Amino acid sequence: MIESVPASYDVSTKAPALHALVIGVGGYPYLAGGSRYRVGDGAAWEEMTQLTSPPLSAVAVAEWLMNSRQGEWPVSLGSVELLASWPPGDDLPARYTSPPPEPTIENIREAFEKWAERCRQHPDNIALFYFCGHGLQGDGQYLLASDFNRFATAPFAQAFDFDETRLALQQTGPSTQLYIVDACRDSYLERAGGVPGLAVRDLFKTNACTNELTLRLPAFEQAFSERHEVSRLTQALLQCLDGQAATPDEYGSWEVRTDNIRRSINHLLSPEGEYSGLTRTVEATGFGDIPLFRLGGAPPARLTVRCLPPAAAGRTKLACIPQDPPDQPSIDCGTAQEYGPDRHGASIQEWRLELTSGFYTVSAHCDSTTTRRPHGVFPPYSRLSMQVTS
Repeated sequence: MIESVPASYDVSTKAPALHALVIGVGGYPYLAGGSRYRVGDGAAWEEMTQLTSPPLSAVAVAEWLMNSRQGEWPVSLGSVELLASWPPGDDLPARYTSPPPEPTIENIREAFEKWAERCRQHPDNIALFYFCGHGLQGDGQYLLASDFNRFATAPFAQAFDFDETRLALQQTGPSTQLYIVDACRDSYLERAGGVPGLAVRDLFKTNACTNELTLRLPAFEQAFSERHEVSRLTQALLQCLDGQAATPDEYGSWEVRTDNIRRSINHLLSPEGEYSGLTRTVEATGFGDIPLFRLGGAPPARLTVRCLPPAAAGRTKLACIPQDPPDQPSIDCGTAQEYGPDRHGASIQEWRLELTSGFYTVSAHCDSTTTRRPHGVFPPYSRLSMQVTS
């Protein structure tokens, strides 16, 4: 429940730990729909309105970090600091006994300074930075604090350059850094007057960071979410951490690695990408590849099976037999279901199965013929076509 998420969570430790700064900006008083919006500010900000998804998304991330029971990080959880603002009329803040601080530029800078200091305390710490709210693309990606446009003559005084911030933090450490920016990157052609970062990089200093993962929308693209729901990118991120970006290690334990997140998150978002017209759903960049999260067991995964020829699907019964551990009962998958027309207007008949990740023998019985094939089922999903008749 949202009531259980405090504005901050801090365990004093000198051992390596994960430190998270989570920011969700939904209420913008000086933008359209805000309590202090000035109608005469010009057309530049008329389309930038109040947002319902960012505070929910930020709370979901903070809540997951503090309450997930799916597995464990390679280090302990050291701190989670949450800043959030809600649009006018939203009653969610009233559910907090102590609401989180509003993400004004002053509060963001203060929280960032304390978070960065905690992150630098040990080289093996993990730094996690999450932002959800309005953003623009100029010379870098500009992220807008809740009091953006407070001063009409200098609206970007309440914004910061994410790219400059990220590059500066790479120099100071820690060795592992994660950045999730769930914000639009619409083009801003006018000069913003040199938007500063939250930290300043030294052009002559080498990087202390050896493993980095940055997830954000591609340049000049818009973020997508349903009103009053957690954003699609954030949902996909949490699915990745819950196991949809997991692979087995050499000992058979399941782990989520940075490279696996880069690979899996676009697969998880591909239906949304097709729906919204995006050709690239997430820009996943960085360097290094390390295990981020270890699961307690094999995660669920989807297996989609089709028949060849497709006309035989209605006469085919499917079963999946787990290979490990042996002697497990067969899973009766029944007959194919119809999922509507494809892009060519043809009917789609297939099996969409939720299975525990692992290896299976897939058995398809059509008329008097049984076809069997071994197949590995791994997250987020896999596909298999079975030739059931000649």
